[in-house]
Amino acid sequence: MLPVSYNVAIIAFARVVLGGISLVIIGLMTRALGASGFGEYSTVFAYLAMFITIADMGLYSLLVREVSRPNADEKTITGSLVTLRIILAVGIAVVACAAAYFFPYPRAVKLAISVAALYAVFSSITQILTGVFQKYLKTYFISIADVAARLIQLGFVFLLVRTGNATLMPFIWVMVVSEAIHMLIVFMFSRKIIRFNFNFNFDVFIKWVRVSFPIAVSLVFVYIYFKMDTVILSLMKPAGDVGIYSVAYKILELVIFLPAVYMNLVMPVLSRHAADKPEFMANFSKAFRVLAIISMPAAAYFYVLANPIIAIIGGPGFSASVGVLRILTLAIFLIFFGNLGGNSLIALNLQKKAMWIYAAGAVINLAANIIFIPRFSYVAAAWTTVATELFVTVAMFALLKSSADIRASAGNFIRPLIATCLMILIVYPLRNNFILGTLAAVSYLPIMYFIGGLTKKDLSEVFSAKIKNGAV
Repeated sequence: MLPVSYNVAIIAFARVVLGGISLVIIGLMTRALGASGFGEYSTVFAYLAMFITIADMGLYSLLVREVSRPNADEKTITGSLVTLRIILAVGIAVVACAAAYFFPYPRAVKLAISVAALYAVFSSITQILTGVFQKYLKTYFISIADVAARLIQLGFVFLLVRTGNATLMPFIWVMVVSEAIHMLIVFMFSRKIIRFNFNFNFDVFIKWVRVSFPIAVSLVFVYIYFKMDTVILSLMKPAGDVGIYSVAYKILELVIFLPAVYMNLVMPVLSRHAADKPEFMANFSKAFRVLAIISMPAAAYFYVLANPIIAIIGGPGFSASVGVLRILTLAIFLIFFGNLGGNSLIALNLQKKAMWIYAAGAVINLAANIIFIPRFSYVAAAWTTVATELFVTVAMFALLKSSADIRASAGNFIRPLIATCLMILIVYPLRNNFILGTLAAVSYLPIMYFIGGLTKKDLSEVFSAKIKNGAV
């Protein structure tokens, strides 16, 4: 079993590779489709994301929590939850296709949704299978599958562009085929770790649904404040506005995957020590510190270099995305800690109380988007995302403190803040040069080391840390 630090290092490297591939894919697509065509493409997957979220039903988080508990019957648990997910995914995909024809979308978008529903099914199955790897800290298998699938997607996209078939529907089919391959690779890897069998048991399914319902409702609320802005934008504004917003939002999605992956590795450890407050607090504090060290320079980097980043990814037709990305960098910072708060609440079995936080966040987000998007378009959507993330993150940490006396030290922000400010001073003169600006941003690490934010022990743990008694 590889230690958490090795898993994080492997996954971080894989995310850099995946991020690079994804940016190339987006760059090819934005230039081939333009703002309007890319807006339609983004609308299709933002719409389907709502149904993928419903199909999740909280089963992914439930699988991770249940198989991580002592003496868990992991084969039976995994088999029943994966079977239930497949049934839900197929059923909800059918509903998604039918419901699309009641939305005022162009015919081409509705047809694209019908085809992309296959992607929704494959993606939903892939997601729950990734939970199998977390207990044994073998998430590097997921990284291998991710990279393989994304390379296949890049190859297809490149062929479409070269052959002149770069229109909406071929790009949709590329996503479907690459995700089907992704699912098959993850499935084969998962069977090497837990040799589960598919099993249908209605009574067991009802039990899982009852247990996971608060998580499921929370996920729907999370979708509303995380993705509904794109759907509302697509209903109230031209497809070009959706394209401008989506380019900036794609960058946010690429960045925030890192804290999500890190928390997926930490989640089993938090669940294992949910009843042992000192151990839980120790792991919680370490995770908070790691996220503080990463989140500040990440947000600052994308804020300062927003102009060349958008120019590289979107091209000249997406210059308006620069301002959107700069607003969303605030959300990037907040989402890092939102991941920690949300996973900690589930580990402590406080998901019912957390559900009301997500509900309030969804109401705030939905109302603000409906009120302000007609007037301010994608700018309103971006600021609404920031405001909602601020509310939800603060509320989750307040709940952790009031219900479990779990709190984080604000002192963890001091050294990362100093190092980030110094990094900005170095990067800012190079803000219009992506390569030089990126190289200058690396100064954050030696600055952190010099001011004591990173110690020799921290650096050595990347290469030698091990799991001892379940601690990170």
